[in-house]
Amino acid sequence: MKTDLTQAELLEKQKRQNGRVRAMLVFMGLLAAIMYGLTLGHV
Repeated sequence: MKTDLTQAELLEKQKRQNGRVRAMLVFMGLLAAIMYGLTLGHV
């Protein structure tokens, strides 16, 4: 019983972390694209 609970909790934590990492990557990509577009626009 206890092991099942911990496994489920670990899975939930992993899912949450994966979502956060993906959101951060998307955000970083957007920032990079904006900066790249700004530099291209200025030059």
